[in-house]
Amino acid sequence: MTDVKKMTEFGSQEVLDLVSYAFQWELNETNIKRYRKLAENSWNYGSYDGDGKLASQIMATIFDVNFHGTTYPMAGIGFVASYPEYRSQGRIDRIMKQIIKDCYEQKIVLSYLAPFSFAFYRRYGYEYTVERTVYEVDAHQWPDGKKVNGTIQRMDWEEAQPIIHEIYHQLPRHQKGGLIRQPWWEEIKFVLRRPYTFAIYRNEAGVPEGYLIYFIDGGRFDIQEWGYLTADAYQGFNRFIVSHADSVAQINYRPGFDGEVLQANAAKPLAHYQVRPDMMARVIDVEGFLKSYPFTLKKAGGFAIEIQGDEYAPWNNGCYEMTIETAQHQVTKTTATKLPKATLSIQRFVQLFMQAQSLDSLVFFQQMETEKEAAVMIQENLPDGKPILEDYF
Repeated sequence: MTDVKKMTEFGSQEVLDLVSYAFQWELNETNIKRYRKLAENSWNYGSYDGDGKLASQIMATIFDVNFHGTTYPMAGIGFVASYPEYRSQGRIDRIMKQIIKDCYEQKIVLSYLAPFSFAFYRRYGYEYTVERTVYEVDAHQWPDGKKVNGTIQRMDWEEAQPIIHEIYHQLPRHQKGGLIRQPWWEEIKFVLRRPYTFAIYRNEAGVPEGYLIYFIDGGRFDIQEWGYLTADAYQGFNRFIVSHADSVAQINYRPGFDGEVLQANAAKPLAHYQVRPDMMARVIDVEGFLKSYPFTLKKAGGFAIEIQGDEYAPWNNGCYEMTIETAQHQVTKTTATKLPKATLSIQRFVQLFMQAQSLDSLVFFQQMETEKEAAVMIQENLPDGKPILEDYF
């Protein structure tokens, strides 16, 4: 009999006690409300000892993501925690096995997580996929920009929410693996996390074109999220940020990195910034992922992908034939193929097909094997753009 159970009581006191212990959470009213609201929209798993005491837990929150116009259901893994006396007993391992199995049975195609250890989560088929840019800048060094004719208004969440929601979902950067946000998640992210300030940029006609979500604390101007549909919206908020330089010592901003440098057009670019590893991803269901995959359909023909060594999702192992035509593609799982083939692990598969790593790089570092014809077909038909994710679970 397994010690892993799917919880039916969300945010119970024993769960809150473990969360508080593991993450040093203050169990104030806001944090309790935030956790319980998240738990109500998640699958919650616990591992219990012989006396029925909660020893370990994991939360899997079900989202949809927009990947180049394709909607994939995704399980965001979070609140992975064990009491110290129960560690190294395989409890997290057993929970993760159950989550991956349940996701597959419920047709959840992808899973994301923020790792405390990349090596630890690689065993479960996850791989480093998303990067983040880190700007931590002396306030007077933040590059200024030109003056624009639009206006900026600070407002409360109730007024700002529908505008932010609409602009966020219009932004191309959030359509390369980003969340399709629901109002319950926006409340958790922006209302129950910190006392943020919300600002909206409008053009001369009064049409909203951008938003800025930030807080000021301890001499820091900390940008949580910055969305802009036009260059004027970007410049308008940039000058708004610079206007705080005499009242704060530091400006911090940590957007998802897609290969573009935010300050490329600055008159005096910043001398120091960092791009760091961020989130990991794994494909739960390779066949389902490929069947809905947004191939560009630029080059017609056929190729095969063989997945090897997926221990925690063994249904993924095997060979998948892709036939690409001018208007559609077909996927067939088979035991053998005569098509040109690429062979790789589940970790390298997610990096390649989410465009976190190039095919040339994976081949060069001997992380995949491919016949030339298969490599050409894959490269011609993958969508462009590194994945972006600006949400934590």
